[in-house]
Amino acid sequence: MPIFLVDIQLETATIKPLVSVGWVLAADLRDSVILDAYEQSRQRMLQTLNEQFVRFRWEMPFVNRRRFAPRGALKPLSLLELGVQEKLQYKWDYALVIVPNELEPQRRTFTIGVPSSALETAVLSSAFIDNPDEISDRLAALALYMLGHLWGLKHDESGPMAPPESMDILHLQPFSPQQYHAIEKRLTEVADARLEEQRGRWGVIGFYMRTLGADPRGIVTDIWGYAPWLLPFRMARFTATAAVSVFLLLLGSEPWEIGVNFEPSALAVGFVAAVLSATIFIFYGQNLGHIARASTRSEQLARTHIVLFLSLLIGVISLWLILFLISYIAATIVPQQVPASWIGRPIDFIGRGRFAAFLATLGVAASALGGNLEDEDEFKTELFYDEEA
Repeated sequence: MPIFLVDIQLETATIKPLVSVGWVLAADLRDSVILDAYEQSRQRMLQTLNEQFVRFRWEMPFVNRRRFAPRGALKPLSLLELGVQEKLQYKWDYALVIVPNELEPQRRTFTIGVPSSALETAVLSSAFIDNPDEISDRLAALALYMLGHLWGLKHDESGPMAPPESMDILHLQPFSPQQYHAIEKRLTEVADARLEEQRGRWGVIGFYMRTLGADPRGIVTDIWGYAPWLLPFRMARFTATAAVSVFLLLLGSEPWEIGVNFEPSALAVGFVAAVLSATIFIFYGQNLGHIARASTRSEQLARTHIVLFLSLLIGVISLWLILFLISYIAATIVPQQVPASWIGRPIDFIGRGRFAAFLATLGVAASALGGNLEDEDEFKTELFYDEEA
């Protein structure tokens, strides 16, 4: 009996953490040559990861979903949402959605793939590989590049993370030692048991807090990669609505009288209330919380919600800072005798600061309306896409 127990302990100790990467064929493809190439690509990818990351067990199931015709350009956003649904259904860690179609670019002339760290899903296209014999190698290399993005890696001059500006430069290569250690840390956290698989009863807030604590480094990395502080420069209606409201208020006597007399504590409360209200209003108004359906609570879905909400929150705070700076400069440039006559006294830099904070807070409140005037797909594109490769 003691020997039997020791054998069980040794066997348990050698079990490697499992990492699942699902491959989803989204098009109704019937060409056996290309289908075989896709399968070879998956096998080569699996072999590469098994050889380099020996501390983990790799699983790469292949799922054929005939949702789209294998011709014509497809929107990556629709494919990403399909991948997320499949990922949640099969409890994968990551999902790669493959199509033979071209992908509709948002900003570039063309794109061969779109990774999304927030969704832990990527879309790949083989449309620009002219020779079927080269699909297996180049598609596997593109998939490895996409996974690198999902793991938080940055571009490099060579290796798997070299930007694939052309399919011709795509070849399977191992990650560098520095990249390897970064990936290993990320995978160690990813391969842990999901919260829904653990014993415990948590409320909604408790579940989200535990999700945040389960992988804080990965969440911060994903948010940083999106550069959400640039969101005001990317969303025209979102920013224009706030800017117009600020300029209109700048020309009225009542906003000056109210703004310069606000106490700092009241302005701080107004700032927090406006930023949170605008973030929540846009988050639900743009349906960012309805990415996919899940029958039970899912740590992956909760993690996605956290990344999207915090990214949007930082974008709204960035908008407030921009509006504050513009308002303060405008309050300085305006002939001082005009606002002084309105409020009955000269305005010093503290008064201008209070006025600027007041206008920025009202501008952020107005931006919630402007954010929901944005096209929903365009707004999701800004938050979901890491890049267009």
